[in-house]
Amino acid sequence: MKKYLLAFAVLAMSMAVFTACGSDDDEELLLPVITANFSEADLTVKEGETLVIEPKYANVDEKTTYEWTCRDAIISKEPKLTYIFYEYGTYAVRLKVTTKAGTSQQDFRITVNENLMIVDFEGEYWNGLIDNIQYNGPLLYGEKATEYAWSDSITGLSGGLTLAWGGSFGYSEGGTAISNYVDNNIQNHATYDYQLSVPASNGSKNFAVVYCNATIKFPEGVNHVIKSMQIGPTTYELGVVMNGDGYAASLAQEGNFTLTITANNGKTLDVDMARDGVILQTWKEVDLTSLGEVNSLTFTMDGSDQSDYGVKHPKYFAFDNVVVKF
Repeated sequence: MKKYLLAFAVLAMSMAVFTACGSDDDEELLLPVITANFSEADLTVKEGETLVIEPKYANVDEKTTYEWTCRDAIISKEPKLTYIFYEYGTYAVRLKVTTKAGTSQQDFRITVNENLMIVDFEGEYWNGLIDNIQYNGPLLYGEKATEYAWSDSITGLSGGLTLAWGGSFGYSEGGTAISNYVDNNIQNHATYDYQLSVPASNGSKNFAVVYCNATIKFPEGVNHVIKSMQIGPTTYELGVVMNGDGYAASLAQEGNFTLTITANNGKTLDVDMARDGVILQTWKEVDLTSLGEVNSLTFTMDGSDQSDYGVKHPKYFAFDNVVVKF
């Protein structure tokens, strides 16, 4: 675990002079001096990381006592503070150094940040998971499509194809694929041939595209809070939602098309891709903290325009920059 050693120098507290009583010779008693020089950035750690504060002292001896307090509780009685903060926030830590001359004190403002990891789908590993062509490509529809899966090396978050019908039809059976295609021609390219495209970039290169039902998950027995993720439409989905395609109706005036995110703990969150003429046309950051600690999230889509086989609109959406709390 990363340790923040703070280098201290040159900020001396004022000294006081006292005269000992009952002595033939006057004896100067000097208050202890705490020497510290640092920036607030040096006093910033993450949840679960070890903070070490090691001041330098003058006018102290073996009988000197040290007391570090935080929120009215003593957290150490050593000259050097070694401490772990498990909750994010701002903390006021006070050091009191006491000798027979009296007590000196120093206050420290500690900033504890959340321990967050972001799954951004960037890098060579993720690049190797992007199919070409978008529809009927070798990765998502070829002989080895049943092996298509991804896993983030840091968070353990993973996904892939659902293999809902056994896997013979690849991505057509549902799942989560990695993509980097951007195509804003929603009028002419609103077909499954452009199923991995998004109409607008969110500033990064790669992202994930979900078709039909899909699940992303952490390793078995591991739970984390997913704080947020960016969610956006795909070129195909947005083109049909806005304009219709002869099968599904345009939702430009009325109707709804909704993504439901279901955690393994049973909690759910709805994200409207379209509702009563308000259509999600670009990326949106969605707060997922209400779902609590989760091992998995399952994505499903439903809407007002239905046939005997379910919702008519293409069940696609994209997500990126998954923020995981550790």
